[in-house]
Amino acid sequence: MDLQGVGSLAAAGVALFSVPATLLVGRWQTKAALQAAHAAMRQADATHRAALDSVRAQGLNEYEQWRRGIRRDAYAALLQAVLNYNEQASSVFSQGATDAHQAPDAIAASKPLAADMTLKNMVVRLEGPDEVSNAAQALVDAAEGLMQVCRSWANSALARTLLDERRASHPQEVERIAHLGATFRVRNYWHLIGNPGMPNEAAEILSELRSLLRAIDLLGYLPMLLTEQEPGAYGDASSTLETAIGDFITATRTALHAGPQPISDPSAPA
Repeated sequence: MDLQGVGSLAAAGVALFSVPATLLVGRWQTKAALQAAHAAMRQADATHRAALDSVRAQGLNEYEQWRRGIRRDAYAALLQAVLNYNEQASSVFSQGATDAHQAPDAIAASKPLAADMTLKNMVVRLEGPDEVSNAAQALVDAAEGLMQVCRSWANSALARTLLDERRASHPQEVERIAHLGATFRVRNYWHLIGNPGMPNEAAEILSELRSLLRAIDLLGYLPMLLTEQEPGAYGDASSTLETAIGDFITATRTALHAGPQPISDPSAPA
């Protein structure tokens, strides 16, 4: 065999040897490329998830801040409404002491304040949480209790004032009414009005009182004249309201400074 033939055979052998090597190198390169692609996809997925988590956390934080602000405004609005109502209750009470004739106007002025307080209480009870809702209702009840004491006092003062004003024209009737009214109150018979257990003596007193008051045009004030005011009722009601205000503030402060409440994720599977 000549040298040219030997060279051809050698070249063919090298070529045959290089084919598997080339295939092996190509396979390694493909595998490395796939691994790099998978790593890149995992990195991209992790980056995407981190971005989503960051956006979700920011959204939840903003929502929590917004809700806390809504609640804070609702709590403050109710407290202000209660304070306004309390101020009007004091005005009703003072009118009974200084100028009883103005008491009905002061009482009438309290009605829109009561409606406003009731509305704001409903908002707080809807917003919650339960601890604040319960404290809010106790606060409103205490405010109403104080107003009731002031209203009763003012109405009773007005009835007594009108009765005294009739004294000049109807001295005997007024004197008799004062005597029977005192008797009725002291014996607490007026609580038994309409009750089958009401004694005959009390029924007779009530009948005479009605006739006398009708004669001097004060029959509509009979309940006010018979209602006996407890000396410490105003102080007790005021103290109850102050306690309720303190409890409400404590409950709201606790609720507003509590950690964020868990919020369900609408995208999560049920």
